[in-house]
Amino acid sequence: MLGYDMKAVPRITRRAAIATASATMALRQVHAAESPALRLGILQFGTIQWVADVIRRHALDRKHGFTLDTVMLANIDAGRVSLMAGASDIVVSDWIFTAVQRASGTKLSFAPFSSSSGGIMTAAQSPIRSLADLRGRKLGVVGGPVDKSWLIVQAAGRATQNIDLATAATVVYGAPPLLGAKLKQGELDAVLTFWNFAAQLEAAGFRQAVSVAQCATALGISPRMSLIGFVFHEDWAKAHRATVDGFLAAVADAERLLAQSDAEWQTIRPLMNADTDALFTRLRDRFREGIAHEDTAGQTKAADKMFAVLHATGGSRATGGIDTLPPGIFWPPEHEAT
Repeated sequence: MLGYDMKAVPRITRRAAIATASATMALRQVHAAESPALRLGILQFGTIQWVADVIRRHALDRKHGFTLDTVMLANIDAGRVSLMAGASDIVVSDWIFTAVQRASGTKLSFAPFSSSSGGIMTAAQSPIRSLADLRGRKLGVVGGPVDKSWLIVQAAGRATQNIDLATAATVVYGAPPLLGAKLKQGELDAVLTFWNFAAQLEAAGFRQAVSVAQCATALGISPRMSLIGFVFHEDWAKAHRATVDGFLAAVADAERLLAQSDAEWQTIRPLMNADTDALFTRLRDRFREGIAHEDTAGQTKAADKMFAVLHATGGSRATGGIDTLPPGIFWPPEHEAT
């Protein structure tokens, strides 16, 4: 019989396990130290927080050669300030902001994030089924007179229904929660609202009569165009190309997980501020609808068409004071896009 001390085996095993764990932790620390950090500005209740959580839990940042750091922001304007002040490397904003800054000499770039869009919400039993049905109705519009979705809806009304909604309907402007409450109380016949607030109304039993995506399609604008995306300084991106490409690849991986896995959504549910199963499901499904993106060429083509619609409908106020789109807004540069 071999002379093994069996009592010593557990001690040896524990020592080996501790040593292995220490070595693994050390390797991770070295890897993190070697990986460049990327500072992503996120809103506390923004959907980018969902994606950032997936990236971190699955170590998709390490997989793609960078370390994700997050900078918490109070609102979209704070994000823009953070980017311009150099406190964040990337923030989520819209391509019109990117275009305005680029036209003024600050070379920002835009990479697609979400093509989710809102719509015109109404009661389940409402007779409103089309834009023409809004004639003589009380319509709530979020975002103000030059909100992009509202201008697209107005343009679609003129082009497809020969109706000027700004005069044919009684329009009330306001914040999404306020207008949603007025719709529920019966003070409004319909509300044009953002996609996440549309999800809340759907969860409460209301339905979408017309989507902004349908209106865009009627105007020849791709519904896959992203109004919201990742915005960053072009010079910084060129100097840190591997980091930017790694970040966008990690986002794509995270979106694939969210598109395919219901279990992944259960994990991020605490971040979604969804207090009912119905709201959780509608937020999940609407987010998934916005995952598909156009490539650089498609984004550029769609942006040209949308800019023309916005300018024709709302004037320069709707386009941030510019009359033409500057070149090179979308990332990667068109000559590099595949």
